[in-house]
Amino acid sequence: MYKKFLLSYTAIATIILFNSSLSLQAKDLEVSDGKTVTAHEETYDTLHATNGSKIVGKHLTVIHPNAYAVTAEGANSAIELLDNTTIGKKDSEVHLGLEAKDGATIKMIGGSIIAGYTGASFTNSKSKENTLENVLITDANDSLDTYLGIVTKNSNLTLKGVTLHAFNALQADDHSQITISGGEFDGKLYGVSAKQGSIIDIKDNANILSDESALYADGPQSKITMTGGTVAGGTTLGTLRAENGGHIDVTDVIITSTFKGTFVTSIADMGTGIFAENEGSVIELHGTTIKDVSIGLDVHEGSTGKMTGGSITTSLIGAEYIESNSDENKLEDVVISGFKNNETPSSGVDVLKKSKLSLKNVTITQTYSGVDAFFNSQVTVSGGSVSASTLGVSAVSDSTITLKDNVIITQVDQGINAHDHSQVTVSGGLVSASTVGMYAESGSIITLKDKAEIISFNGGGLYATDPQTKITMTEGTVNAKEAALYAENGGHIDVTNVSVTGEIGGLQLASVLSTSLNESNDPKNYQNAEINLTNTKIHVDNGTGILIATFSDNTIKNITNLSIGTANLINSEIHADVLLGNGTWGNQEFLEAINAKAIPNGSFTLNADHSTLEGRANITKERNVRFNLKNGTQWFLKNSAQENDADGNLLDIAQRARSDVSVLNLNNSSVVFAEPIEDGYYHTLHIGSGKPDTRAVYNATGNAQISLNSQWSDGAPIADQKTDRLLINGDVSGNTSIYVTRRSGGNDVKENTSASANVRGLSLIQVSGNAREDSFKLVNGYTTRNGTPNKYTLRAYGPNSSHGKANIAQNLLDEKNENFWDFRLQPEFLNSNPGSGSHPGSPPDPEQNVQAVVPQTANYLLMPNALFYTGLIDMAKQNALLATMRTSVSGKQQEKQNGFFLYTYGGTGTLSSESAPRKYGYSGAHLRYAALQGGVNFAALEGQNTTTHFGLIGTYGQLSFTPKNMKDASKSTVDKWSLTAYGSIQHDNGFYLDTLLSYGILKGDISNAIIGKTAKVKNAKMLNISTTIGKKFATGIAGVTFEPQAQLAYQYLMFDTISDTDSFKVNMNKHHQWLIRVGGRVNKTVVTAENGRSVSFYGKINVIKTFGDDQAIYIDKAYQLDPMGSLLEGGLGISAQLSQNVSLHGDVSYQQKLQKTGISGASFSGGIRYQF
Repeated sequence: MYKKFLLSYTAIATIILFNSSLSLQAKDLEVSDGKTVTAHEETYDTLHATNGSKIVGKHLTVIHPNAYAVTAEGANSAIELLDNTTIGKKDSEVHLGLEAKDGATIKMIGGSIIAGYTGASFTNSKSKENTLENVLITDANDSLDTYLGIVTKNSNLTLKGVTLHAFNALQADDHSQITISGGEFDGKLYGVSAKQGSIIDIKDNANILSDESALYADGPQSKITMTGGTVAGGTTLGTLRAENGGHIDVTDVIITSTFKGTFVTSIADMGTGIFAENEGSVIELHGTTIKDVSIGLDVHEGSTGKMTGGSITTSLIGAEYIESNSDENKLEDVVISGFKNNETPSSGVDVLKKSKLSLKNVTITQTYSGVDAFFNSQVTVSGGSVSASTLGVSAVSDSTITLKDNVIITQVDQGINAHDHSQVTVSGGLVSASTVGMYAESGSIITLKDKAEIISFNGGGLYATDPQTKITMTEGTVNAKEAALYAENGGHIDVTNVSVTGEIGGLQLASVLSTSLNESNDPKNYQNAEINLTNTKIHVDNGTGILIATFSDNTIKNITNLSIGTANLINSEIHADVLLGNGTWGNQEFLEAINAKAIPNGSFTLNADHSTLEGRANITKERNVRFNLKNGTQWFLKNSAQENDADGNLLDIAQRARSDVSVLNLNNSSVVFAEPIEDGYYHTLHIGSGKPDTRAVYNATGNAQISLNSQWSDGAPIADQKTDRLLINGDVSGNTSIYVTRRSGGNDVKENTSASANVRGLSLIQVSGNAREDSFKLVNGYTTRNGTPNKYTLRAYGPNSSHGKANIAQNLLDEKNENFWDFRLQPEFLNSNPGSGSHPGSPPDPEQNVQAVVPQTANYLLMPNALFYTGLIDMAKQNALLATMRTSVSGKQQEKQNGFFLYTYGGTGTLSSESAPRKYGYSGAHLRYAALQGGVNFAALEGQNTTTHFGLIGTYGQLSFTPKNMKDASKSTVDKWSLTAYGSIQHDNGFYLDTLLSYGILKGDISNAIIGKTAKVKNAKMLNISTTIGKKFATGIAGVTFEPQAQLAYQYLMFDTISDTDSFKVNMNKHHQWLIRVGGRVNKTVVTAENGRSVSFYGKINVIKTFGDDQAIYIDKAYQLDPMGSLLEGGLGISAQLSQNVSLHGDVSYQQKLQKTGISGASFSGGIRYQF
C-alpha cells in the first residue's frame, strides 16, 4: 500500500516538471493591501490573500501544479470561492489545493479540488467562517491517491455536503474543531480522524468509508460525534477506532464492512466494527446498526465501550471486552445476532481478562454462545434474552456474572455454565436448554433466586461437580427430562421453596473415580456430594426420585469406604414411582471417554426432616444406604408401576414390590405402606440390606410409626399370606407403633382357632437380631378388621418372649435360624389365649375362643339401658312434682294463678349383667345422671267435683356411663334436652289421674381409655309416655293419708347409624321399653294455723317391672342387649309450703334390681315452686 503511494508521488513530480511551461502562461491573483478583490470566471495560477485582504471568486479555475493553489494567511485575511470554483483538473491535478493559516479564513461553496497530495489544509485558523460546502476533493483518477483530503491543525472548519476521496480523507490535529453535515468521506487509511484533542461533529447522514478505520479518534480529548449516516471499514482495528484516550460517540449510524481489507479470505476476516484500546478511550453508540463484520465491538486495555439501542450482526463475536475494567462499559437495548446459516462458531458477548460489562435488555440470537466471561471478569445482565445454539451464559476462571430482571435464555444446548472458581447469580427469568440448565464445576458457585425457571428438554436441570462447587436456588421451578438436580464428586446443591419436576430422575448423586480427574488416586479426595432441599417439592411420577451411582476407570483401588453423597430434606417432598434407585442419566460419552464403568460400591445417606417421601427403594448388594427420618417425616412405600429393566421391559412385580435399605432410623416419623393396586401384591421392606456399617440397622425413637396393609388369612401358609411386611436383618432398638389397615378380598378367610399360637394370624415383622417383645406395638394396642369390633393385637414370638419362640417354618429372613423374632397380628380372646397354645392338634375349647371386642363396644351395648334409666328417673321426679301439687295446702285462690318451678335432681346406679362377661368381657356399668328441670303450671281448672292441672316442663340432663371390668373402657356421656307436657285430674273423692308426654333430643360422645372419643352420638331422639292412677285414703291418724298407685309407661329410642373411629359402623336400631309400676305412698301433713304454712312428709314403696327391652344392636352381627328386668323402689320426701306463693320440695329414692341382670341405684331431687 505504501509503495503504491510512493509511485504516485513520482508521477506527480514528473507532471509538475512537464507542465511548468503551462504555469508561466497563467496569472496569479495576490491581494495584500487589506482590500477586497472580486474575480469572476477567471483562470489563475494561484490565489493568495494576506494582511487582512479578501478575495471573492466566482466560478474560477486555479491550476498551480506544485504550491498551494489557494492560500489565505494572516489575521482577517479571507478567500471566498463561489459558484463551483475548480482547483486542479482531471488532466492537470494540483499538488496542494487550498490553505488557510494563521487566523485567515477560507470559504468554498461548490466546485472541486483535484489534488495529488493535500486537498485542503487549515492551520491555526480558528475562524468560524471556514467552510467547504458541496465540494469534491479527490485525485485525478479518483483512486484515493490524494494523501490528505483535508487536514486541520488548531483550526475550525465546517463541511457541508463535501465529498472526499483520499488516502486520509479528513484529519483533524492539534485541538481542531470540525463540523460535518452530510457528504461522503472515503479514505484508504482513515475516513475521518481526530487527533491531539481535536473535535469532529458529523451529522445529516454523512457517508464515511475506509479500507481500514473509517472513524479514528486518537489521544486525550480527541472526540468524534456522528448522528445518522453510514460508516464502513475493513480492518480488524475497527471501522470505528478510538485509542490513547480518544472518544467516539455515534447515534443512528449504520456501521458495516467494506469487504476490502488486505487479508479478507472468509467471513471470519470481515473486520471489526468498533475497536477501542488504551486507558481513557471511549466509544459510545446510540441506536446504531453494526452489520457484516467479524467482531461488532472490540474493547481493550482500559478503554470503554458503550452501546444503547441498535443491533450487531457478526460472523464471530458480537461484543468483546479484553482488559477493560471500566465501570462505564455497557450494552443496553441492543440486538446481537450471528449470520443466518453461519457455520463459523460465533459468540454474542465475550468479556476477558479482568474486564467489566453491563448488559441491559440485550437480545442475543443466532450465535454459538451468548455471554461469556473469562479470567476474573465481571458481567451484569439485566433483562433481555439469549438464544444460542450451544451455550447461553458462561463464567470461566474466577469470573462473575450476575443476571437479574428476568433474563430469558432459550434454544440453547447448555443454559448457564460456571467453571474454575467462577460465580453466577441469577434473579428471576427463564433458562430453557436441551442438555443441562445450570452447570457448575471446579469450585464454582451458581446462585438462583426470585422465582427463576429452569427447563431442560433432553437433559438435567442443575448440575454441580467437584469439591467446593455449589448451586443454590431459592424459589422458582426446575423441569428436566433426566435428573433435575445432579451433584457429583463433592458438588453441592441447595434449593429452597422450589418446585422440581423430572421425567427420569429427581435427584442424582454420583462419584466418578478416574486418574484423569484426580491424579492422587486416593478415594478420600472424592468428597461427599450433597443435595439439600428446604420447602421443596419434587415430582418424578414415572421415574426415580433419587438416583445414586459410582463409576471407576479401574485405576483406583481400595474404594470400600467411598461416599457417594448425602441428600438432606427439610419440609420437603419427593413423589416418585421409585424413591431410590441405582444408575445415572446422560454422561455416557464422557464415561466412555475415560473408560469408566459402573461399580456397586459406595455409601449414601438420606436425611429427611418433616418431609414426605414416596416410592420404593432399591440398592445394590455392596452399597450402604442409610435413611434418617425425623420430625414427622413420612415415607410412603408403594409398588413401582413403571420401573423397567435394561431392555426396557417392565420389571417383574416381585422386584417392583420390594424395597431395601441398609439402615433405617425413625425419629418421630413414619413409614406408610401404600394400598396394593396390582394383582393384590403387597410390599416388603428389607432393612439391613447391602453392606450396613452397624448391627443396629433399625432404630426407633420418639413416636415412630409404621403403617401396613393386610388381607386376613389366619393360619394360612406364610407364602400365601397377603400383607405388607418389614423384614429386618440385624438388631432393633426403640419402640415402634404399628398401624394395620385391613384390606378385604375374596380370600379373606376366617380365624383358624385350631392352629398353634405361633403360626396363627399374619406375620408382619421379622427380626433376625436383637429385639424386645414391645419393640413393635399396634397403635392403641389393638386394631380391627373388615368393619367388625373384634379386637386384634400384635404378639411377639422369639427369644425370651412371654408368648414363646417363633416358628422356624415362618422365617422369611436371609438368616435362617430359630432365634428370630416374629411379630404376628392375631385375634384377642377373652381368656387372652389366641389359640390352643402349644398343642395345635388338640380340639379347640369354644369357651376359650370367644373373641374380644374393642373397649367402646361395651358403651354401645350399654347406652340404650342407660338412657332408659334416665327416662325412669325423669318420670319419677315429674310424678313426684304432680303429687306435691296435690298435697299443697294453698288456697283455691292461689290455685287459680299460674306458677313456675325449678328443680334439680340426679341419680347414680349400677347396671349389672350376667351374660356380658362371657360374651363381651364387661360385667355392667356405672351410671350417673344429673338434670335441671324448670317449668310452668297453669291455673287450675275447677269442675263440679274435679280439679285439673296442666303445665310444661323443660329438662336438661347429662348421662355418663362407664363399663365395669372392661380393659381400656372409658366414660361416655350423652346430653339430653327434653320437653314434657303434663296433666293431672283430681276428684273430690281422692281419685286422681296423672299423664306425661315427653320428647327429647340426645347428643353425646362414645370413648375409650386409649383413644378418647371414638364416635359421636347425634340426631338421636327419645319419646316417653306415662299414665299414673291413684286414690287418696284418709287414715285414723290426723294429717296422714295413704295413696295406692299404678303406672304404665312407654319409652322409645331412635338412633342414626354411628361411625366409629375403629373403622366399623354401629346400627343402634330402634329400642323401646314398657314399664309397669305398682305401689303406694303415705303422706303426713303438718299445718301451722297462724300463717297457713305447712310441711308434708311422705314415704313410698313400689315394684317396677320392665319388658320389651331385650333387643339388639347390629355391627357386623347382632349383639344382644340385656333387659332391665324388675326393680324394688323405696323413698322418702318432704314438701314445705313457705308462704301462699312459695313452696320447696325434696326427695330421695333407691332402686334395687330383683335379679342378677338389672339396675340398682339411688336418686335425689330438690326444687322450688312459685305461684303467681
